[in-house]
Amino acid sequence: WKEMMRTHDLLWKVVPADMTEAPHFGNGLLGSMIWVEDNTIRLQVFRSDVHDHNDHTYGWTAYSRPRYQIGYFTLKTKGEITDCDLRQDIYNARLKGRINTKLGSLNIDHFVHRHDDVIYTGIQASGEEKLSDWKWHPFEAKPSRGGDPGSKGYGQAYAPYNKQKNPEHLVENYEGISVGHQDLSSGGDYATAWKVSRVGNDKSTMLITIQNSYPEKTSVEDAIKVIDSIHGKIEAGYRKWRAEHQSWWHNYYPESYVSFPEPDGMSMYWNNVYRLACCTRPDAQYIDTPGMWNSGGPWPYSTHDYNTQTVHFPLYSANRLHLGEALVNALKRNKVNLIDNVVPEEWQDDSALLNLATAFDMRGKRNGDGRYKEMVGCLPWLLNNVWLHYRYTMDTEILKDPLLPLLRRSINLYRHLLFEGEDGKLHLPPTFSPETGNFSDCNFDLALIRWGCKRLLEICRILEIDDPLIPEWENIYDQLVEYQVDEKGYKLGKERSAPSNHQHMSHLLMIYPLYLENIDDSDNIELLEKSVINFQPATALPKMAASQSSPAAATLGLGNLAHQLMNSILYSQRENEKLGKNGIYYLATPCIETSLSYNTCVQDMLLQSWGNKIRVFPALPDIWKDVEFHDFRTEGAFLVSAKLENGITSFIRIKSLAGEPCIIKSSIEGTPMQSGGNKVWMEELDDGCYLIDLKKGEEVILYTEQQEV
Repeated sequence: WKEMMRTHDLLWKVVPADMTEAPHFGNGLLGSMIWVEDNTIRLQVFRSDVHDHNDHTYGWTAYSRPRYQIGYFTLKTKGEITDCDLRQDIYNARLKGRINTKLGSLNIDHFVHRHDDVIYTGIQASGEEKLSDWKWHPFEAKPSRGGDPGSKGYGQAYAPYNKQKNPEHLVENYEGISVGHQDLSSGGDYATAWKVSRVGNDKSTMLITIQNSYPEKTSVEDAIKVIDSIHGKIEAGYRKWRAEHQSWWHNYYPESYVSFPEPDGMSMYWNNVYRLACCTRPDAQYIDTPGMWNSGGPWPYSTHDYNTQTVHFPLYSANRLHLGEALVNALKRNKVNLIDNVVPEEWQDDSALLNLATAFDMRGKRNGDGRYKEMVGCLPWLLNNVWLHYRYTMDTEILKDPLLPLLRRSINLYRHLLFEGEDGKLHLPPTFSPETGNFSDCNFDLALIRWGCKRLLEICRILEIDDPLIPEWENIYDQLVEYQVDEKGYKLGKERSAPSNHQHMSHLLMIYPLYLENIDDSDNIELLEKSVINFQPATALPKMAASQSSPAAATLGLGNLAHQLMNSILYSQRENEKLGKNGIYYLATPCIETSLSYNTCVQDMLLQSWGNKIRVFPALPDIWKDVEFHDFRTEGAFLVSAKLENGITSFIRIKSLAGEPCIIKSSIEGTPMQSGGNKVWMEELDDGCYLIDLKKGEEVILYTEQQEV
């Protein structure tokens, strides 16, 4: 693992000049980036859960509850910086190397400790280079989105708007620990504390922590305690402390493995595995729109009409579900806020709603932003992620809380909107299709209603609950109007065809990722293929669009198209979007979901498990002849490994973690053979599809008759 991961390290010989080139680090809560500006080393620091707490009378989320940038440190070199030799060692989650000047060099040792919320930086000067002092530069605690929250289209009838103003940032020293304190007028505060230890004129170490508290104001005290504690640990044994950090990462990477014949793609994949763990952890927050490395700009929040959902998809097949727990926990923790978001208030008795843009507390009134008042599908859309978390673990506690109560309430909100038309069908008034507008019988919402009713009925069967709304859900599922269709395929809604240059596949949720319309059950596969093939963004955002369109193509078995779209994330360039040299996608500022979605594209070509069936190599491009993956996870909680050699599947290994029924569509030519002495019962259901009797903890290896295992 050490040698394999080393081949995917990011290397710098030319000094990184900005965020798009910078080495980047994180422990799921704190993060850092390092680059060089004006002969000065810049160390920017981040904490993912720091946001303001005003209500919507201060504007919608970008103005009332924005996530804040923290600040950065600078270190001036004595000599002019010439070049560097830096390695972002992803196996150890550590930066090593040197920055060279005309007088010497500065050797750097930098990481964000996985277990302790501390950023460590060691600097040693050589030659005639000398160390200067680190200087702290806090960002002002104010919204980073331009414009006026009260301008036309932003929707609330509050005039004038309350102007948001926070106290000035204060820096104080507490017995050798410096603390930058930011008080918030809306309650709570956050503090950055640092301690620099010098050894002569040529060596120093700096410890940094960022603490956040709300509604209490304890961040200064908390930060000082953390620095004192970690300074003591380092004095007792730095190598041991660093080894604890590295050990977590060494255990993390082998949770699954993949190899495919594209060196650039492989490096992108494994650096994304690294970035996923940088951005979240179970006791922190889920991944929002910018991810760990928020740089302000227009999207300092969570965007729930696409970004939050998509950014978490790579976790499930990769068998890294612990990184998805923060999202599940956030929905549990914020149920009261989701109910309070509902407007009109009398619907709060039985409904819940998630606004398009929120902070991590998921607060945001339905009428808080007039552009999206009719955007009612974000909550059931996000609950699909919770359903996937259940299906990949088979942990029924997830069904009990948060899935059943919140999904029940989200469908109740739709029940308030549905009406019977002259055709006897249930219809929707105009609702909002992401990034476009309001349409009657909006396909985005029709798909979510069908999916939600289907899942509620299934959950009640699993939990043996006789819910009084079961007849209502059955009736909605049966009587809901059909999807809107035209010559291009599925429309946005009754009044609008699907645009060809649209970055959201929201009108195709029924194909992917909800799989309501699929190649197994549909009597009109031509419609499904036409809808996906026609979704080819011409002038919009090809990288962002590919994060959904590539897996959608893979769902239909269109491997070559899926591969083409996947690679547009790496190689396609447009003026208004950029994949940074460090692998982070920028649309003005970081939008982390597009980078991380590359992994979903890869995974869905190799393995799918929707519809209670495991599909091995379901959508390989023709040029991929040698591929393998190990311990990918599927719905039903199976671990699957497989290898393709010279275009032929040599083996498939399946291990059951929960004892669920196992149906597998094998890519093995002919009748699969079983290895080992204890053969399991296996029955062919149709051509290449087998039912296998696997008890919990059992595994089987299938292979071709010609292949020795």
